[in-house]
Amino acid sequence: MQMGLRISRLTCNQKVPMTIFTRNFTRNLVLTGIVASLPALAHEPEKLEVPAHQMGLVETPPKGSSEFAKELLGCWQGLVKEERIESMRELSRHLDWLEAAGSNAAIAPDEKQAAWLRWRVGQDIEGLANSVHGLRTLDFRRTGFIESEIVSLDAQQATMILKVVFGEGPVEFATHELDFTSERDPDPYTVETVNRTGTLFVLLKLSSVPAGEPTTTRLAFKSREEGTPTRLWAFRFTTRANGNLAIRIVDENGKTIPAMVRLTAMPTRRLFEPAGAVDLRPMMNDITDLPIYGPGRGYMLYLPEPWRGHYWVMSGPFEMALPPGEWQLHVWRGLEYAPAKVEVKVESGDWTRKEIRLKRWVDMKAEGWLSGDDHVHARVMSGEDADKLMAWTQAADISICNVLEMGDEVRTWYAQRGFGPDFRVRDGDHWIVPGQEDPRGVLGHAIGLNITAKVRDLDNYLDQRRVADEIHRQGGLYGHTHVGAKALFVEREMALYTPFGLVDFNSVMQAALNTDLMYDYLNLGYKMSASAGSDTPYGGTVGCVRMYALVGKDDSPDAWFRAVGKGNTFVTTGPMIDFKIGGAVPGDEVQVADDIPLKVRIVAKGLAGKSAPKSVRLVRFGEVIKEVLPSTEGQESVTLEAEVPSGHGCWLAAHVVGVDGSEALSTPIYVIRPGFRWWDIRKVPGLLKGQLEVLDQVDAMVADSKRLLPSRPTDFTLRSVVKSADTLQEQVALARAHYGDLIKVHAEETKSRESR
Repeated sequence: MQMGLRISRLTCNQKVPMTIFTRNFTRNLVLTGIVASLPALAHEPEKLEVPAHQMGLVETPPKGSSEFAKELLGCWQGLVKEERIESMRELSRHLDWLEAAGSNAAIAPDEKQAAWLRWRVGQDIEGLANSVHGLRTLDFRRTGFIESEIVSLDAQQATMILKVVFGEGPVEFATHELDFTSERDPDPYTVETVNRTGTLFVLLKLSSVPAGEPTTTRLAFKSREEGTPTRLWAFRFTTRANGNLAIRIVDENGKTIPAMVRLTAMPTRRLFEPAGAVDLRPMMNDITDLPIYGPGRGYMLYLPEPWRGHYWVMSGPFEMALPPGEWQLHVWRGLEYAPAKVEVKVESGDWTRKEIRLKRWVDMKAEGWLSGDDHVHARVMSGEDADKLMAWTQAADISICNVLEMGDEVRTWYAQRGFGPDFRVRDGDHWIVPGQEDPRGVLGHAIGLNITAKVRDLDNYLDQRRVADEIHRQGGLYGHTHVGAKALFVEREMALYTPFGLVDFNSVMQAALNTDLMYDYLNLGYKMSASAGSDTPYGGTVGCVRMYALVGKDDSPDAWFRAVGKGNTFVTTGPMIDFKIGGAVPGDEVQVADDIPLKVRIVAKGLAGKSAPKSVRLVRFGEVIKEVLPSTEGQESVTLEAEVPSGHGCWLAAHVVGVDGSEALSTPIYVIRPGFRWWDIRKVPGLLKGQLEVLDQVDAMVADSKRLLPSRPTDFTLRSVVKSADTLQEQVALARAHYGDLIKVHAEETKSRESR
């Protein structure tokens, strides 16, 4: 199937996390705090090799084994014995491959391999389940009712494995949750099995466990053929009385501040939701209820370890009753503050009070740089919605939060109550500004920032050139997202619209930095202004990646948008950059009359032990031409100085890697020499060939859509392509002619350079 046929709802319009396309399972491990304590689980799948001698052993795996395995890997600490940790890693790898089978064709196992993986997971999990701490065996072979003695339950764990024996027969697996929140809970809770005989392993998760008093709950087991359960277990337990925890988070001046908080039971690594966490779920559609995004109101922070994980938005101090024991808090407030990790002990019947003071290690606003996130999705239809999103913006310490209504050829999501200055929301130094991610489809996903009215024409939905023109008429900015991820057909809109000066910014950082597409276009002599956006809620929390724009003393949103429009930006997940050529800053042009030396200076800084520079690089035409490393361990600032020949023109950028793997990249400074194009003349032929191939894809997509539409009249993706077909073909022809002209310019300039 040609690329032009990939126009299903999923490939065209459905959001998927840009950070990890295939790793849903390991994402769940991160959410539950497992990766921090079992780092070998955070890996990318290597090449799958199935032992040949085991292929003949493959059988149908036990019912429910894969689901049980995933649940166990989300709560293994306190259950799995130390000597079985390697088995856990192996189980993780097998489940990774099963996840890849449904999401990544490039690394997906074939049918035989997938069958082996399912069988292998069943084998792995049966051995692990039989060896966990505190395994409780219920033997119903001689009785239909078992009553436990009163046992002491650790409410920090509140997870147990049952081995339920009915008789001789196959093994099955199940998970079940006992939620004690309601006074009308099922009586009894019922676990259904496929087989009437055999052995059933049950992973039992308890929530809202009553504290300090003996509790009895009943659990029934029935096969699918049975109408009434015939086997019943009365589980009697008690827990220690709760203690109370009170937390206040302040800045260096003692002022209470919003922050992102993760609360973890240390013995088990189980996450607890802090009381009073801001509930953003009604504003985020049903996205935050999906398993890949984790529990409740928490949100992922894709940070370097050990800070990566699930956090909650806390707008102020909180206090709550908790099971007694050791607890750990991770507190994060954007990239300009040092994150804090605090351990506290909660005692039964007592109060534990803690003030956590966050230290600001850099003040970029004072240096003339204002932070922003170009890609946040949330409904804002009321003051309540705005207050909640503002709490998140402040907790992440983002100055400009661009909240985007999202659309496709059928409908829109994340409604905004309006656009333009009257609908901006401000609280101190933090702003929320409405915009749009629309159009979204077979040409990629476009973003409009600082618009005064929504730009959306369903009769010519894919004419992004018209969209860009209208956004610019309104005084807004038009850009492309998912550029760093190279996803969702972004290469098509870039090939079509970059040559004509329509594109104000390209989002090259979304959880991680990728410069492939950006560098290709720079090497063809097109300006590329770097931007960054979290794609919340799909890609994690607001502000985990960010762009800084140079505004000087004017810290208004308008100044920020002007700076972004000029390309006076850098993007980062940690390090900060000050990059200059003489007085020129990122996005500026340096005019030269001849091949003269350019004095380049890059000052990079970061937080000691975290985002502090490990490497500072000067990049020319996508290649590192000079690199400076820190001279001492723990060095927070590194300076690179160089003299670089201007040649016939070029682009130069700063790239910094932090000691924790965080990165920062500047928009280039462009060196312009009259009579020449500032491109990498060596790479031009291959890059132009690539652009023409992308245009061929667009042509094929249009032709395929026309062919398929008669048999699929309700496919609105196809209909939008056919409606815009004439316009698209005209735009493809214009782009193809432009690239054809560049081929001629390249030939002429090659001769000119040889003669000069």
